[in-house]
Amino acid sequence: MKIHNPYAQEGKWLRGSFHNHTTNSDGHHPISTVYRMYNDYDVFAISDHDRITPHTGESSIPTLYEAIEVSSPQAHMLLVQPPQEIMNGYTNEFTIDNYERLSEMCVQHGGFSVLVHPNRYYSQYWKLPDMLAMASYTGIEVINGDGHPEYDIAFDKWDAVLSSGRQVWGFGNDDFHAYGQERRAWNMVLVKENNPQAVLEAIRQGSFYVSTGYGFESIHVEGSTIVAKLRSSDQLDGMYKYATLIGKYGQVLHEQTGRFQEIVYDCKGDEGYVRLAVYLEGGYGAFSQPLFIE
Repeated sequence: MKIHNPYAQEGKWLRGSFHNHTTNSDGHHPISTVYRMYNDYDVFAISDHDRITPHTGESSIPTLYEAIEVSSPQAHMLLVQPPQEIMNGYTNEFTIDNYERLSEMCVQHGGFSVLVHPNRYYSQYWKLPDMLAMASYTGIEVINGDGHPEYDIAFDKWDAVLSSGRQVWGFGNDDFHAYGQERRAWNMVLVKENNPQAVLEAIRQGSFYVSTGYGFESIHVEGSTIVAKLRSSDQLDGMYKYATLIGKYGQVLHEQTGRFQEIVYDCKGDEGYVRLAVYLEGGYGAFSQPLFIE
């Protein structure tokens, strides 16, 4: 048995959000205000609709990315660190060929692509056959900060794509447009240093997890055993937690409740993958990438 652990390296955790808007598209605030709202983040991107907004003015955020949200009426796709040439002859027409072309351009340029809010059934959502038809994307937005549990959570679509044999990562972003939507969901990225290339490499390797307020200290593998250590403090250790480990086809592999600081799971070898979802008393959560099992 071989367990592929995207968190095997040493490093530090950085907080980042990649799906955010300004007045350059349909956001309510100029870029200077958005910078201040996320002033203590480590990594940040502006992803206005169908245009690349350049980073201008002063910001305390160390690592900034240009991005674009490809915004057809059918489905939306986030491209982080696309080449400027992507705007030559640009169209947001929703065809698999067009979206695949844009995604490939971004990925080949060293960036990454994410299928966003795939369960927003009242507008701009992804049908599973289209998600399976796409080949080059990096991940799926499994939590969108708009926060409606019926429309902005997409773990079901993620498990469906993973269970088809695809290796794609789960992202969490605010999809920030207006005051009050900030700091709802973010990505904790494990890197040795905070620079654009190191963060992009960690994202491509799946070395990050999604947080809505809770987190992991580490996730490591000992033989056939996965050991996850949770964020710990005197206050956190005394709070009630609920953990679920999920495998292929959304199968629940293990559940744990109580006041614990560590999750230990012995793999059987037939799980396909194992991903961890941990909720802290009050509803705050942390959601790992899948550890793929051969």
